[in-house]
This record gives sequence, structure tokens and C-alpha cells, in this order.
Amino acid sequence: MPSRRPFRPLARACTTLLVLVGSVAIAAPHVTAAPSPQSTTTWLCRPGQADDPCGGRSGAPVDCFYFYPTASLQQSVNANLDASPELRAVARAQAEPFGENCNVWAPVYRQVTLRALFTGTAAERSAALDLAYDDVERAWDDYLAHHNDGRGVVLIGHSQGTRMLRSLIRNRIDGKPAQSQLVSALLIGGDVLVRKGELVGGDFTSVPACTDARQTGCVVAYSAFSRTPPPDTRYGLPPQSAGASGTRANLPFGPDYEVLCTNPGSLHENADAPIRGIVAGREVDRFRARCTAGSGPRVLMVDGPGAALLPTLQTRR
Repeated sequence: MPSRRPFRPLARACTTLLVLVGSVAIAAPHVTAAPSPQSTTTWLCRPGQADDPCGGRSGAPVDCFYFYPTASLQQSVNANLDASPELRAVARAQAEPFGENCNVWAPVYRQVTLRALFTGTAAERSAALDLAYDDVERAWDDYLAHHNDGRGVVLIGHSQGTRMLRSLIRNRIDGKPAQSQLVSALLIGGDVLVRKGELVGGDFTSVPACTDARQTGCVVAYSAFSRTPPPDTRYGLPPQSAGASGTRANLPFGPDYEVLCTNPGSLHENADAPIRGIVAGREVDRFRARCTAGSGPRVLMVDGPGAALLPTLQTRR
């Protein structure tokens, strides 16, 4: 496998950029990539693709593999495999900025729709998440077999996309050969679990939380809020029963775990620190962030001029 040392500048950039992408929350030459006749995946984004919402750039030494949040407006339980306008819009806001320094790949998956999240039963949502995850594994296998060519990979997910990546890392990367290619995993708004007081031992056995900007093969995870989370928040607290992310996930639950919060502005100390990111397509650097502590929800609190006027930064499950 290739050495990780050349990936360190990208790892540093990734841990500070994805803070306020869109309304929530790396220049390579353009080389057209010939589509593989063996590919079985519907690609929302791929290097060389025309009218690509992630920029379509290629030629970077590493790849970014992105899964978008809950965005589908379809009226079914699971979305179909169309690259619909709402998916293109969120990919443009969240993934396109990374295209300056990595080749962005983003498969379409049959995610649980917004309608189903709000109106479906727990059993329906669990079955729908299983169907979505099956697409995720197939896309990952297709990508590794036909497109990766040994490059390092940054995994990027938000909300439902993070749910999918938690399961993918647990089932197909953690402790397996593909782990050697993991540059970092940016798992935003999806409650990554660790053992209480530890940096690992929850969702993942050997993929730790990032504690240094030069570190690779690690995870940055948080749910960001501009106001104190409400009493009924589903973010920042570990689930107390199985099946919250579908049966395929096999993710841990219960009082032995806590939700991981890594402050991208202060990976080592995890202290109050300035952060920068992108809001509505514009770079901003006037905010500060800190991870909460104690027995309440473990989330990333974002403060600064005008922060109180922002909507809660993490709103989608």
C-alpha cells in the first residue's frame, strides 16, 4: 500500500474545513477519467464526470468518498437511484470544496427519505436503513475493485451518510486490509460511539479519534449546535437499545459508551478554539467551538458574532 506521509497536508485540511459546510456542517490538474464498463454504481459524483456537483476534478493523489445526508424529497420510504436535484445541491455545498485537493467519489444510495424519517415506524425505518446500507457496501466494493488503484481515501459523511459510514468502517475497514488506505474519516452529525473516557472501542476497534492534525487513519466526529440542545435531542447521547441504525449496522449501544466529539479547531486539547469553514458557499473564520462535557449530550457548541442568528447547525438525522 502507498505510504501515508504524502497524505498529511490533506488530513490537516480536512480536519479544519468541514465545520460549517452549507448551512449546517481541498488544485489538481483536470484529467478526464474514462468510465469503467465494469462499474455497477450510479455515481452522483466521480472524477471526470460532466456537470458534476462535486466539481468532477481528478489527478489528486488521494480520493474522497462522500455520502450525503438525508435530503431526498421523494414520497417513498427509500429513495430511488436518481441523482435528484436535492442530492446535487447538498453535494455541491458539502463535498465540492474538498475537490480542490482530492478526487471526489459519491455514490447514489437508496437512502431513507425525509418523509419516512418523520412518518415511518421504527421497524420500517430499520428495514429501510438496511436497504440503504446494502447499496453503500456495493458501491464501496465497486470503487475499490475498479476505481481506487491503491490511493488513500478520506471518508466524508453527514447525518444519514455518517450512519452509513459508521457501519461501513465497522464491517469492511476496521482491522481489515482497507484500513491501511484510510487517510481520515469525517463523520459529522451521526453520533460515533467510543468507550467512556476512551478514543476507540465503541463503533471501531482500531480506528481511533483524531488527536493531532498530522495524524492519519483516524476519525473526526461531532454534531454542531449554535444553541443548547433541546431536552429531547437525539444527538450527543448513545442509544440505549439495539437497531437504531438498522440490523446491518450491528452498532453498540448502552451505558458503557459515549458519543465522540472532536473539535476540529483543537484536536489535541479539545478545548475552546477558533474554527473556519463554509457557510452558504462563503468561507468564514469568525466562530469558536468547544465540545461539551459532563453527563449531558456531547456536542460541538459553536459561538461567535451572529451565531445566535444561525439555525441549529445540525438538524437532520
